[in-house]
Amino acid sequence: MEIHELIQSLEIFDKKYKREEIDEALRKRDEITPHLIHLLENVLQNSEKYAARDSKYWGHIYAFMLLGYFGETKAHDVIVNLFSLPNEQPEYLFGDSVTEGLPIVLLRTCGGNVEKIKELILNKEAYDYCRGSALRALSYALIEGYITREEILTFYRELFSVEPTSPDSAFHDLLASCIHDIFPEELMDVIENAYNEELIDPFFISYKDFTDVLMVGKEKCLDNLRRKIERSQIYNIHDSMSTWACFDQPEKKMSKNTPTGLLQNKKKPNPKIKKSKRKQSKASKKANRKKKK
Repeated sequence: MEIHELIQSLEIFDKKYKREEIDEALRKRDEITPHLIHLLENVLQNSEKYAARDSKYWGHIYAFMLLGYFGETKAHDVIVNLFSLPNEQPEYLFGDSVTEGLPIVLLRTCGGNVEKIKELILNKEAYDYCRGSALRALSYALIEGYITREEILTFYRELFSVEPTSPDSAFHDLLASCIHDIFPEELMDVIENAYNEELIDPFFISYKDFTDVLMVGKEKCLDNLRRKIERSQIYNIHDSMSTWACFDQPEKKMSKNTPTGLLQNKKKPNPKIKKSKRKQSKASKKANRKKKK
């Protein structure tokens, strides 16, 4: 199959997993890689078009997964830029890959340099769940030795002090979860204060979760994170993609990495909505307390 024919086949969603095309892409890795990067660049430049609910374009999905599998560092910048798009555009483009696939793809493509991952985390215009996946990728980078424990703890501590509070934001919850995963002992003062200030939603992660993990110990906590990374890894791209719920195949098994939000006429339920209502209520209570004072 010629490269242009291969690309054209990957671009159109027809409910079938393109196993033969993926095998061909694997055989022609060096030749197809620049074309896959170009697909992502094109989607970035025309994001509103491809994020439309009636779009059946799939080139960027396969490109994202293939480049992540390849660990292609030349794709890292465009991947970060795509997931830095404002509002919920990344979710319309990539579905549940925003939370399921992005952390490991960021890790695999960063080449040991976490600066672009940090840029996404710090980008207040980016979608909260993309920033959350970048936070998770940074925690993964700690396990891989790309960042020291002192560096990541300092960075996470600073985030709690500089990130503005917003009743409809999930950022502090996602940040707290990542601190929990890397063993929170050194940041328990920050965590306790965040709960007192109602920055963390206890329905998302409770304070007891933090005290419990302290009892577990650092090594076991980090071992749990290593297992999370192992479960997320793209060792075999067919295993990582072929069981997605959007593909129509016999004897299909559901994968936790399935981008269920893609190619649906209505937007998938967003847990942030319920959380937003709770935080708006909390914000109102805070305002009332200030008035009484």
